[in-house]
Amino acid sequence: MAVGKRMTKSPSRSPRAAVAAGLACAAVMAAGFPLLANEPAPPPAAEPAVPAAATETQPPATTPAQRQTTEAPGETGRDDASGVENDLRRDFNDLRRELLDHRMKLVDWWLVGITIFLMVITIFLMLLGIIAPIVGLFGFKQFKEKARKLVDEIKEMHDKAGSLVKGMTAKTAAAESDKAGKAARSVQADPSASPTDRAISAAILFQQQGNIKEAIEKWCAVANVMDGADDEIGAQAWFSVGYLHGEEFRHQEAIDAYDKAIRLKPDNADAYNNRGNAKRRLGRYEDAIADHDEAIRLKPDMAEAYNNRGNAKNDLGQHEEAIADHDEAIRLKPDMTEAYNNRGVAKNNLGQHEGAIADYDEAIRLKPDMAEAYNNRGNAKNNLGQHEGALADYDEAIRLKPDYAKTYYNRGNVRFILGHKDEARQDLERALALAHTAGDEIMADTVRREIEELFGGGDP
Repeated sequence: MAVGKRMTKSPSRSPRAAVAAGLACAAVMAAGFPLLANEPAPPPAAEPAVPAAATETQPPATTPAQRQTTEAPGETGRDDASGVENDLRRDFNDLRRELLDHRMKLVDWWLVGITIFLMVITIFLMLLGIIAPIVGLFGFKQFKEKARKLVDEIKEMHDKAGSLVKGMTAKTAAAESDKAGKAARSVQADPSASPTDRAISAAILFQQQGNIKEAIEKWCAVANVMDGADDEIGAQAWFSVGYLHGEEFRHQEAIDAYDKAIRLKPDNADAYNNRGNAKRRLGRYEDAIADHDEAIRLKPDMAEAYNNRGNAKNDLGQHEEAIADHDEAIRLKPDMTEAYNNRGVAKNNLGQHEGAIADYDEAIRLKPDMAEAYNNRGNAKNNLGQHEGALADYDEAIRLKPDYAKTYYNRGNVRFILGHKDEARQDLERALALAHTAGDEIMADTVRREIEELFGGGDP
C-alpha cells in the first residue's frame, strides 16, 4: 500500500508507467521474484548443447547484434519486467529510508523533549530543595509566633478575667453590670480557673440573675475559705455579703458583715462608708457620721462618703452642714447625680424650694431615668403649692420605678389634698404593700401611721 502511495506521488512517472509497473509487479510476484530482496536477478539458463551432426542443418551463426534484432518478443518483455522490478525495489528502499528518517527525527524530538523535561524537573527539585527549607523555616517561625501570641492572649484574657473577679465586689458588680457579667462568664468558661475565682464569678452571676440568697451563700463560702488564708479576698467577700443584705433592707445583717470586713482589712474605706449607710437606715445617725468620718480620713477624695455624711446630717436636722458636704461631693465628682439630688433634699428642708428644684433639674439632666429626682422634685413643687406639677412628677417617677413605695406615699398625700380621697387611699395602700414586700419596715410604719391619721384605720 505504501509502495503504491509512493508511486502515485512521484512526479516523474506517467499513468502509463504506473500501469506498466503494476503489471510488472504482478508478473514478478507470479514468477516468484523476491520483490523486497536486494540480491541481483539470477542469470538466464544456458542453452542445451547441439550435436555436431546437427550443425550442418542449422542456419549460420549470427552476431549478438543480429540476435538482438531477431529475438522473440517474450525475451524483450522479460527485460522490461526486470527493469520495473528494479524500479520498484528502488522506490521501496527510498520510501523505507524516508520513513526511517522521519522516525529518527521523531525519536530525536522525543529525546530532546524528554531531556528538557528532565532538566526542568531537576532544576525545580533543586530549587525546591533550596527554597522549601527556607519557606518551611519562615512558615514555622510565623506559625510559632502566631501560636505564641494566641497563647499569650488566652493567658492575658484569663489573667485579666481572674484579676477583675478577684477585685470585684457585689457593689461594683451592680455598678458595672456588663463588665462584671462578662468577666464572670469568662472565668466560668475557663477550665483552668481556680475554685475561688469560679465561686466569686458564680456569686456575681447569681446576683445579676436576682438570686440574692444564692449569691450571699457563695460569698459566705468564699469568706469562710479565705479566713486566715487571704484577708484581702476575705474582706472583699464579707463586704459583698453586707452590700447584698443592705439591698434587701436587712441592715443589721449588713452591719455584722461589714464588721467582719473591717476586722480583716482595717483600712477598708468602702466598708466604713457602707456600714455608715446601714446605721443611718436604722436611725443611728451619730454612729453613721462617725463611720463616714473614718472613711473620709482613710480616703480624703471619696465623694460618696461626703454625700452620705451629708444625708446623715440632714436626718439630724443639720441642713447647712449637709449642704456643705454635698457641695464637697460635687466638687470632687461634678457629675454625681446623687449629690445634686440629696443637696436638693437639704435645701427643700431649709425651705429653699426653688433652689431644690434647680438641683433636681440638674440631677434629671445628668440621669433622665432617675426616679428619685422626679419624686423629690414633686415634693418641692408640692411645698410650693404646685400640686398638679407635683402629681406629674410622681407619675413619671412611678413609670420609671413601679415598685417605688415612697412615691405612692407622696402621691397619695397630694391626691388627698386635692380631694381625691379614694385614689389617695389606693396609693397609700399600695405604698404599704410595697414596703412590706421590700422588707422596709421603717417605711411601712410611716405609711401605716399616715393611713390611720387620714382615714382612721390601720392595715387594709
